[in-house]
Amino acid sequence: MALEPESVQGQTDMASISSGVGRDEATTSARVKLPGPTVMKVEQGQVITVKLLGPNAGQGPPQFYGPPPGPPPQGYVQPYQPPPQYPPVMSPPLAQPSPPPVYSQKSERHVRQYDKPRNKYYQRQQHTHHNKSGSSSLHSTPPLSPKKEPPARKNEGEEEVQTEDGEDPRNSLQHLLSQVKPPKVIDVTPNEAVIQWSSPDLSSQPDDIPVSELLYEVFLNNNLYMSIPATQLTINGLKPATEYRVHLQCLCGGVRGDSSGVAVFLTHSTVPDAPQLPRMIQKSKTSLQFRWGPVKENGSRVTAFILELCGNNGEWSEVFRGRGKQHTVTKLQPQTRYRVRLAAVNEHGKSEYSPEAIAYTSGVVPSQPAPPVLEQASVTSLSLGWTKRPMEETYTLQMEDSLNGYGFRPVYNGRDTRVTCPGLRRNADYKFRLCAHNDEGTSPFSDITCYPTLPDRPKPPSAPTVKGRPKSTKLTLVWSPPSDNGGSRITGYRLEIDRDSGFECIYTGEGTETDCTELSPGKSYRVRVLCESLGGISDWSEVASVSTEAVCPGICQPPRLLGKPKASLLQLKWGNPEFDGGAPVTEFRIDMTSPNNERRQVYCGRDLECTVASLLPGRPYIFMVCGVNRMGPGQWSEPLEVVSGAGPPDAPHAPHLACRSPYSVHLAWEEPINNGAGIDQYNVQIAEVSCPHAESSESSSTCGDLESDLTFTSAYTGSALTTEVRNLAPATTYAFRVCCSNSAGVGPWSSHATVTTPAAPPAPVAYISSSPAATAVTLLWGEPANHGDPITHYVIEVGDKTVTTPGPETEYALNDLQPETLYRLRIQAVNSVGPGSFSGIHKVTTRALPPAPPTIELVKASYNSLKLKWGDGRNLDMLTYSLQMEFTNPHNGTREFYQVYNGTNQNYKVVRLEENTEYHLRICASNEAGIGPYSAVAHLSTTKAPPPPLKAPRITESPEGNHIVEWCSVRCPGEDSILYRLQVLQAGKDQDYYVVYTGDETSYALTGLEPHTGYYVRVCGVRVCGDGETMAGAYSSPALFNTPKPAPVMTTKTAANTTQEAGLQWHNLSDQQKAAAILVVFSLFCAVAAIGLHHFLAPDNGR
Repeated sequence: MALEPESVQGQTDMASISSGVGRDEATTSARVKLPGPTVMKVEQGQVITVKLLGPNAGQGPPQFYGPPPGPPPQGYVQPYQPPPQYPPVMSPPLAQPSPPPVYSQKSERHVRQYDKPRNKYYQRQQHTHHNKSGSSSLHSTPPLSPKKEPPARKNEGEEEVQTEDGEDPRNSLQHLLSQVKPPKVIDVTPNEAVIQWSSPDLSSQPDDIPVSELLYEVFLNNNLYMSIPATQLTINGLKPATEYRVHLQCLCGGVRGDSSGVAVFLTHSTVPDAPQLPRMIQKSKTSLQFRWGPVKENGSRVTAFILELCGNNGEWSEVFRGRGKQHTVTKLQPQTRYRVRLAAVNEHGKSEYSPEAIAYTSGVVPSQPAPPVLEQASVTSLSLGWTKRPMEETYTLQMEDSLNGYGFRPVYNGRDTRVTCPGLRRNADYKFRLCAHNDEGTSPFSDITCYPTLPDRPKPPSAPTVKGRPKSTKLTLVWSPPSDNGGSRITGYRLEIDRDSGFECIYTGEGTETDCTELSPGKSYRVRVLCESLGGISDWSEVASVSTEAVCPGICQPPRLLGKPKASLLQLKWGNPEFDGGAPVTEFRIDMTSPNNERRQVYCGRDLECTVASLLPGRPYIFMVCGVNRMGPGQWSEPLEVVSGAGPPDAPHAPHLACRSPYSVHLAWEEPINNGAGIDQYNVQIAEVSCPHAESSESSSTCGDLESDLTFTSAYTGSALTTEVRNLAPATTYAFRVCCSNSAGVGPWSSHATVTTPAAPPAPVAYISSSPAATAVTLLWGEPANHGDPITHYVIEVGDKTVTTPGPETEYALNDLQPETLYRLRIQAVNSVGPGSFSGIHKVTTRALPPAPPTIELVKASYNSLKLKWGDGRNLDMLTYSLQMEFTNPHNGTREFYQVYNGTNQNYKVVRLEENTEYHLRICASNEAGIGPYSAVAHLSTTKAPPPPLKAPRITESPEGNHIVEWCSVRCPGEDSILYRLQVLQAGKDQDYYVVYTGDETSYALTGLEPHTGYYVRVCGVRVCGDGETMAGAYSSPALFNTPKPAPVMTTKTAANTTQEAGLQWHNLSDQQKAAAILVVFSLFCAVAAIGLHHFLAPDNGR
């Protein structure tokens, strides 16, 4: 609903009043109700008259409380209206100005959204008012006088107010939003309620507003609960058995409707809430008294309280049920822990239990405890413990330090029975006493007990040092006491020495000096020392290194041979002396005594082995060794007597060779000179050579100097003078050599002898491959070794049949086989010596028969292409077709077929062909079985080519007034001639082209054309073949040209001639010109008819 405020001072302020109008913003405002839809408001000393516009504003004639402004129209009878009764109006004081209007700044987008429906509403209201004033008002008001009256003047200081036709659309929308019905409660539980309402009817609103834009504010007990766009809401968190009042307001944009009616509902009652924690108010040794307060009943009266108790057994038992709020539990155990809980019961059932309360029964004062016992002592702490008794809960431990003078001070207070006192002094005595506590009191202190801390470990002493000059087997070591003894006296020292087998103790005592004996000369030792006290054992001192004086090296072991002695040299090896005297050995000396008792030095150096050369074979020699260090040479070792070795044997003669078979050779040789040692074994080696003239199988001693090119391998090793070498290749030349060895070594190789083995039958065929077809198989195999004789032919065994090849070729085709049949075959090579062995069995399966060829059919032939098809149009077997055409080979000039298409389609178009030419084609089909045979050759021909199309002709006007048509010439394939055909069509006439010229010229002059007329011309080529046949090509694009207007002729004609000429001119018009003239005449006729109908049928306003 909209309000129109009017100021008493003559100033009119427009305002919009929302649903919150009932709340006055100023303390000095007052309201005065006026008769009718008018309200007077007194605010801060200013009187404002507000006119209320109802929901029917703008519908029907306006209702006036007085005559309208201005003089009344003639013939108008003013209806009787009782004069309004206004209460006295109080004028505002002059000294107090009116308050400024409240200004609230809004966004530009909000203003646009607000103005858009208002402007539409105003336009619709003005349009409705205009229609009513023009039509409806004729029936509701008397006719007005035709005399115009001057407009009514406004009073000074009075502004124009809005009429009902200019009502604010927000007022109408607010009225519709205020018609929302009260919500309905459809479901109620103890803690929630479901309410539902209907959307307001917005059908009468000028602008349709979707329900989704509506927003509902739900108020619960006059407090805003939630704003939602839906029409159903579940209210949670309610209290049981409580009355609630709910209403809502509907909002749309910035417009708020009035509050709906109030819906009242009552939530259901339920079980009581959980009681509070029961409180213990009194206890004794055998009883506990508890008290509790009231609980929230939730709409149903509490009928009883249930008190349950749980002892040490862990089971709950009911000890009280009644309406009382206090109970004493008796017959309990003293000094015992109990748990209690409480629940309330009403007609709906039992509530949840309260939190558990813990209570203890009373006991007796603890007796004097036993003194604490020392469990563990350290340097800075003491750990004490005691035994817990049943009536004791906490303990207090006190300690006294005799040095601080404070007496006993508490160091622990708690329930534990073990405590550690840290931060104490080392090797000091402390006194302790203990007392126990419970709820009844404190026990007397226990007897005083004293416990000392342990002394600390002493620091390590200084590192040992040598006193005086070291001896070769004795050292005197001294050290200093530690800087810190740990609070107690040093009771002893422990000295250890490392003799390369770990530290071992050599001294224990209170002294700081000792002698180390039984040492090795010139050796370094590691020594360390530690000390002991009541506090423990100290760490080891730093490890010191001490050394004894060195002596000459000890005797060496006798030298020994390194390997076997040679005929002229031998190798000796020796080791370091067992004792180097405490200093490293710098060199070794070797003396040798010859068979003639001559002694001389043969080696001096630091190595442990040497080679003595220039010896006589088989002679005895004596060797001795000694070591030398910085103190001098040591003693000579025991002598070593050695006999020099014998030499290797000489080279044997070349072996004698004899072939026993194509695969073996027999060898024999003679024993050579052994050079003083018996021959142990012989070694025979073989090498394959190629000797071009070795045609005989007899042995030969030489076959050229080929030893440098041969690669020998061992063939025999043993002590016999003969051997037989097997597994040789036939028709192959081999070279043999032999050497012998004894204890002195291996002699040189003999000269080699060669022999050629005789030929043998060929080797078996190792590799066979096959290419099967439907009735044939093509075999291909690798040529085997012929073993010295060329292969003449091959024998192929196919099942029970045998096939012999005509020559040594390794490829052969087996024909006349059955399709889809498995065959087992093997191959044997044959030469002049004899047949070789058969190869392994090779299995092959022939394929199925390939498909038959289809028939080629000609679908369409043109001058440059042939469209072909074959088959029945369905390729269910997915056959692959290969189409071939015969062409001339450019290299040799012969006619050969070439493939032009390969695929699964059953049609193909051969393009890029020559005109009037015969072509030969054939086709075959293939599948997994293979390629089928070709079809019969089809002879197909192309047609003759028509002349190519010409470009549009060009028209020029000659000085004589003729029109010359020109076009480009075209060439015809072959030697055929070309003619041109020119056609003309007059524009605007419904007729066909007619031929005006046929010839071989490329231009033509058009004469006798009508002036001021359009013409179309086109041209085509006509091929004249040698046999007299003509073929017309496609016409060119038509070219349009217009003939010029004729020159005007000034002559005098009669009226009859003029009429006749006009008639002739109408006939001379084209179809387009005639249609345009008819359209203009028809338009003029329609306009005149419309004006006449409007003049005769329109209502007369003056009637």
